[in-house]
Amino acid sequence: MALNIGCSGWSYEGWKRNFYPETMENKDYLPYYSKFFKFVEVDSTYYHIPSRSTVRGWKERTPEDFKFSLKFPKIITHERKLEDVIKPLSALFYSLEPLTDKILMLLIQLPPFLSEKRGFTSLQDMVQHLDKRFRYSLEVRHPSWFNDDVYKFLREHDMSLVWSVRDKLQSPSVITSDQIYIRFIGDRSISEKDFGKTVKDRRNEMLEYAKKVKETQNENSNISDILIAFNNHFAGFGPQSVNDFLKLMNMSEVDWKSELEIYKNKSGQSSLSDFTK
Repeated sequence: MALNIGCSGWSYEGWKRNFYPETMENKDYLPYYSKFFKFVEVDSTYYHIPSRSTVRGWKERTPEDFKFSLKFPKIITHERKLEDVIKPLSALFYSLEPLTDKILMLLIQLPPFLSEKRGFTSLQDMVQHLDKRFRYSLEVRHPSWFNDDVYKFLREHDMSLVWSVRDKLQSPSVITSDQIYIRFIGDRSISEKDFGKTVKDRRNEMLEYAKKVKETQNENSNISDILIAFNNHFAGFGPQSVNDFLKLMNMSEVDWKSELEIYKNKSGQSSLSDFTK
């Protein structure tokens, strides 16, 4: 059972001086991030389908064992509401081909206004057109989706139900495949200018899910992967949230602070290659 834990995205200016060296350029963020974490959730694919060259760059600039999950584009989930989506689906799968062997999950995140009554039939239709080279997870934000018919459908199609840890609506911890995906999201009350420091105490929520993960590891041998992604909006600083969770799991924390201190002391050197040897 593999535990894949990381952040929702890597390109945040607020992480400078707290995670990234102050002089580091944006183009070096992902390879630097991948030195410390082996998993990341890509949020940018929600806003637009990336080019193949961009996707190829993600593959080439990360280690062989580095893994991704990627959000479905909003044109599929929010704008078209899962209807008439064969064309954007084809475009998405074509763009992701270079990264196929590094993708753990494609995240189908539905909007809060899409109820089970309005969206379930469309979801059932869309599943017939999904590329079987990828695994899928469903995140819903309307409580009507939390019912046995949906769970049965997800199990039949080997799709996981995301365990969303949000302030407004938390998903039930239902297992519907051999993968578990936990997203620590919080709310939007933390401003982007505060990313890079912990501004909310989320220990209770993390402790609750640390216990669930431990129980799953001890009791459910059928689970192959557990994916855990921390959003900055959860507590303020994704990398620190990862460490706080690892500590609750009695696992080794990620030490980016020592490297950052070394970077600070190497005056006049801003090339990432100096610190990846």
